[in-house]
Order: sequence, then C-alpha cells, then structure tokens
Amino acid sequence: MSGSPKRQSGPTAGTRGRADVRAGAMATASASAPVTCVTLLSACERLGASRDGVAPRGPRVPRRHSKPDSSSSDVVGRHRRRARSHASVASIDRAPGDPEPRKIAVIGAGFAGVAAAYHILLRCAEGLDDPPAIATADASASPSSSRRPVEVHLFDEKGIAGGASGVAAGLLHPYTPRGKIIWKGVDGVAATLALVAAAEDAERRLDSGAATLEDDEATTTTSTAERRRGEAIAWRKGTVRPARNLKQARDLARFAPASATAGGEGVAIDCNRLRAILPGVDVPEDVANPIAFIEKEMEEMSKLNSASERRRAAERSASPAAAALHIPEGVVLDSNRYLSALWNATRLLAASDATPAGCVARLHVGESIGSLRDERVRGYDAVVVACGGAAGSIAELSSAGTLPTTLQGGHVVELVPAAERDSPWDESSPGILGAPYVAPLSARRLLVGTTKEFGATVEDARRAGPVDPGADSAAETAAAELVAKASATYPPIEAMDVDIVRYGVRANPPRTPAGSLPLVGRIDGGGDGDGAGSRWWFVGGLGARGLVYHAMLGAHIAEAVARGDPDVIPEELRFDPKVVDESIVGSAGVDSGA
Repeated sequence: MSGSPKRQSGPTAGTRGRADVRAGAMATASASAPVTCVTLLSACERLGASRDGVAPRGPRVPRRHSKPDSSSSDVVGRHRRRARSHASVASIDRAPGDPEPRKIAVIGAGFAGVAAAYHILLRCAEGLDDPPAIATADASASPSSSRRPVEVHLFDEKGIAGGASGVAAGLLHPYTPRGKIIWKGVDGVAATLALVAAAEDAERRLDSGAATLEDDEATTTTSTAERRRGEAIAWRKGTVRPARNLKQARDLARFAPASATAGGEGVAIDCNRLRAILPGVDVPEDVANPIAFIEKEMEEMSKLNSASERRRAAERSASPAAAALHIPEGVVLDSNRYLSALWNATRLLAASDATPAGCVARLHVGESIGSLRDERVRGYDAVVVACGGAAGSIAELSSAGTLPTTLQGGHVVELVPAAERDSPWDESSPGILGAPYVAPLSARRLLVGTTKEFGATVEDARRAGPVDPGADSAAETAAAELVAKASATYPPIEAMDVDIVRYGVRANPPRTPAGSLPLVGRIDGGGDGDGAGSRWWFVGGLGARGLVYHAMLGAHIAEAVARGDPDVIPEELRFDPKVVDESIVGSAGVDSGA
C-alpha cells in the first residue's frame, strides 16, 4: 500500500483506517434489493441473540426448492450442490453470459476463518456488493441483470476447529479479570451471539430435515463435534468470576458500576449470593471475612512513615469488596460444535435462493498451504490468512519480525463423572471464569483450562489437538495441575475423571493503549507479480479474545476483501504485514499437508 501508514511492530508503526465499526452481517439474509449498510445495534436488538434462555431463529436462509415433495425431504439446493461438489465444475449451473464467480480462499478453519467465510457469503446474500442498478429511458432504475456469485474455499490441514480454536474455553463475556470492559467488548459479544444464532438455526434445520447438506466434500466436522451432535451448542446459565483474593474483590466492586454504564451485564455480588449461585464454591478467607484482613492492614498502616502513604492505605482498606462478578447473560459455547454448525450455516447460505447461482462454500481438509503463491490458491481473487499460531508456516510471513505476535501454548482437560457416579455439576450452575476456568459443555462434561506455556513455536501450533497423557509427560503434568487448581476453586471437581487432554497454541498480539487487540489488514507486497495490487489479507493475533472478536473481525475482513479497500478496517486493528524478500519466497518449499 503506497503512502498509507499502518499499525506495525517496527519503526514504521502507524495507523490508518476508519473507526466506524460495523457488524454488517447481522441482518436476515435476503434476496431483495441490494442493501447499502447493515448496522450493528445493541446486544438485544436485531442480532438473533436471546437473554431468556432459548435463542430465537438466526438469519433465515430461504430454501431453494419450495415445491412440496411427498417422496423426499426438502433438500436445500440439491441440484446446485451436486453440480458443484468439485471446484472444477462449480459453474455448471450458471447460464451463458453470467458473470464469473469471485473466488476467495481462506486459510484456517478456526474462529477467524469460519467467521470470515460466513460473512463473505452473507454479504453476497444481502446484495451488499452487487453491481449498481441500471438506469432506464424513463429515468427509473432497474436491478442489475446479473449478480456475481462467490466461491469460498476454506483450507485447513485438520478440518473445522482443528487448531487452537477447538481447544478454546468458549466462555463468552467482555470483561478483564479486574471487571473492566475490554475494547468493543459489548459489541463483540453481540456480534458473536448473532453467529451463534445462525449456527443454531442451521443445526435445527438440518436435524429436523427441513434442510439437508450432502457430505460430498471433505469431512466438515471434527470427530468431537460429530460425537456431541444433538447436545446444546450453548450453555445459557450465565458465568461468574469468583474473587481469588481481597485485591481482586475490591477491583470487581470498584469497576462494576462503570462497566455496567458501558453496557456490561455483570453484577458485583457478596459471598451469600455467590454460594447460592454456585453451591460448593470455595471462597478465600480474605474475601469471605475481609474485616480481619482490614484490621491487619490498619496495623500495617501505622508503620508507614509518610502521611500520603497512610492516606492511600486507608482509602484502600475502606474500599468495598465483592465476592464475585456475576454475569447472568454469560454464555458458554462448545467451540467444536459451534464452529462446525457455523460452517454448515455458511454452506446453507451458498445453496440458498438468497445467493446467486454458482455460489460455493467448500472445505479442503488435509491441505496445508505453505506459500501464498502455491498453485492451489494462486488463481484466487483474494486469499485470507486466518490460521492463528500457524501463520508463520506460510513462507511470505515466516521471516522473523514479520508478525509481531508471540506464541503461547496451553493444555486443557475435559472432565466427566467417575464411573457409576452422578455428576457433581448442577445443571443450573454458571461457568466459572478465572485461572483456571471451568466451562460446562453439559452437566456431565466440564472443560477446564488452561496452562500457560510460553515460548511455543509454529511447529507446536500445527500439532494442536488431543494428546495422550500416558505418552506425553507434559500433558500428564498439565492435567494434574489443572484438576488440582480447579478443585481449589470448586472442590467437587476433584471427584471427576479426566476424559480428554488437548493442546493448542494461540498467537498473542502486542499491547496497545486500547489493550491487546487482534491484527487485521492487507499483506503488503502480494499481488502474484502482475501489478494488480495485493490480493492477500491477514487476520490474526486473536490471543485470548478470539471468541469475543471473531464475528466482528469476520465482518471487517469480508468488507475489506469485497471492496479491495483495507481502510474500512478500524484503525485500532489495522496491521499490514510486509512480505519477506521476493527471492526468499520464490525459492520457499510448499508444505503439502499433514
């Protein structure tokens, strides 16, 4: 990008972009007249999100065949899907003269990649990128005679949620450990809830037979997601962050009012309320009985020399304390199930009447793209890199300093009741935020995490997934550590058994004045050497906020790709990686897949 300052980690650091944050893809998919703008409203309004326990239907995808057929169930886009089950024949249902499809490759099938794919097709369904209307002789305007279809090809060597996203806790909330609202946290949660509604709607339709998707492509779901089919995608019992010491208790009480003003739903609660919400929870002594500790602080205060030190200590001792921050609307997602269902929602969009004939949503499993000049993606109109901690395995981004992210590994465990024993987890209990966290995937399955293992590598990121603690000493140690720490917060967990241990690597972004924010932008210097400008895009550095931000990021990158304009990306997120030397890239080997 010539002359455009960007967010960088080196001496050329800068920012540019428009800060008007849209979550364009939140409205109902429609085949009506083109829509010029879709605005993100509040967390309750027009987002398909529910605060009453059961999510309403998400964006409706019209079925292609509406005629009743007594001999078979309603099959969405049956003939179109059969015709395009392979990319080479994707255009078979386009009439002569129809525009060629716009082909977009997305590398990475985690939170960012699947959200980007969904939003790209949702923009197409809503007509946001359709050609302008054609003026007629009487000065009226008629719709454009043809709409350009979109092909979205999602590449991942392990499949949907095969990397760090499949290890994520799924605890959806906008708070820091101190009870502050993160940057755009409320908007991010609202945008994510809209995608959850779309995913749940797609699964309801598929499970009821109202729609079908022929599995004529590579495997679309992880084995975990398929095994849990039929269970809830979202646990809507709220979340709670118990204070683990008096300092945190004071912070939670201090920041709760301001966070509520900013749109947060968290409420500071006392010990009695915490124990009623989460029976069996352990409350640290200094939180349960702060008076004794305040008296100790007062004694220490008398030893301070200066009046200003004594005054600050007195103010601190007089600060109110809260036993926990309770978020009644908090949601816990089964990340594997959610992403698999969201990908099915993407496929349904491609097959619906809302999108023009020739639209495709296809997953390529077992294909690892080692270079953006790989023949498999070279002919695409745009390529989006969204593979998290593994982004450094792509030649153009592999040079030291190209990406300012740091890689952090971690293990999580899934706990189940011991043999022939009831689950100690109450069906009405909220998820527990903290270190470690406890995320209920169901009343009989708890996800506990995570360890913090710094110094991870790209190779570590690519081996993410289930691990055998019997054959991996690090996994065995991590599992024991997590169970012990979680039991300190919620003692009944100690009676549960470890069922699965998983490992993942997340890419943490650098800190900014607004916090640790994801990185989104156009890859500088990539245009296949044809002078057409860069067709390569990057979204990464989601860190610990992937669940909160991925829906917003998907909308931003989809708009940027559609317009070919990185300036639609909010300046706080803008980062344009610069590719390594052309001669290095040209000689780089291509990883053919795992």
